[in-house]
Amino acid sequence: MGKNFRHNRPRKQRDEYTPVGDEKALSTPLEALGLSERTAELLAKGGIATARDLAARRMREMYRIQNIGKKQCFEVKGALTKLGLDFRPDDEQPAQGQGEKPVRDARPEGKRDRRQSEQAQGGAKRDEKRQGGERGKDRKDSRDDRRDKNDRRDGKGRQQRNERDPYAGMSLYEIVYGKREPAPVVEKPQREPLPPDAIVKFNRKGKWGYRDRKGNVVIQPDYDDAFEFSEDLACVERDGKLGYIDKKGDVVIDFKFDSATSFSDGLASVTVGEKSGYIDKHGEEAVSLRFDVATPFEDGRAIVREDGRWGVLDRKTLEVLWR
Repeated sequence: MGKNFRHNRPRKQRDEYTPVGDEKALSTPLEALGLSERTAELLAKGGIATARDLAARRMREMYRIQNIGKKQCFEVKGALTKLGLDFRPDDEQPAQGQGEKPVRDARPEGKRDRRQSEQAQGGAKRDEKRQGGERGKDRKDSRDDRRDKNDRRDGKGRQQRNERDPYAGMSLYEIVYGKREPAPVVEKPQREPLPPDAIVKFNRKGKWGYRDRKGNVVIQPDYDDAFEFSEDLACVERDGKLGYIDKKGDVVIDFKFDSATSFSDGLASVTVGEKSGYIDKHGEEAVSLRFDVATPFEDGRAIVREDGRWGVLDRKTLEVLWR
């Protein structure tokens, strides 16, 4: 009877990599990284909660998160750089005898040993069960045995892997992350019904525009990226810069920001170069661009960081309560 291929595969040892950087910076929550709403939402759905979770990944591993692309990866890299952090190095290789074990021949052990034996002995004596008329019968019995074994299930009701398909019985989460556990269930918040005059964004041939609830185009798809309307203005991107338009499609605030968020409590967080601050709906600076990190306002407060200090910006007074 042939051996189950599952037991011949080398087990991958636990990755003990520890992100390099200031502990306070590594503990920075996702919402304090100054990322766009879209990027932050995708990372949260992918299980990212802090800067540590990002610094523990190689950049190429970010593409495993659904809908994360090159643009989002460089946005995240810029946010990590502001904190003095970076992704895990791509060229890091475990030393021999540590980390992952060397990859073994993927062929089942029985076939590998048989071929080595044939080469060493020049086609010498084989196992009695493989000789003459018994050879075909034994092969058929071996296939039947494997088929029976594939029908067995382990104690948790999952189908065992077989040598033809090592991923049989595994969920997509288990294949990608290598964990024999269910993916965390994230409850989606119930959305409020859209008002009759609401317009929503849509994509056509790589460009973003807006249309009403009936599907009529209100603003032609002319932007590289777009946010939903918030407080009658929407943040849109053109030629690598961000600005704001109204529901008629008129540009209210020119395209001059490297990063920006939707308006909240009458203000929007924007970034030019390496510094962030807040503007009003006329495009005037309500809070100067002096922060390293500036998150959108929520319940009258926003989280900011300046010169390594974290604080809370009050919407009414526009003063920072430093921690």
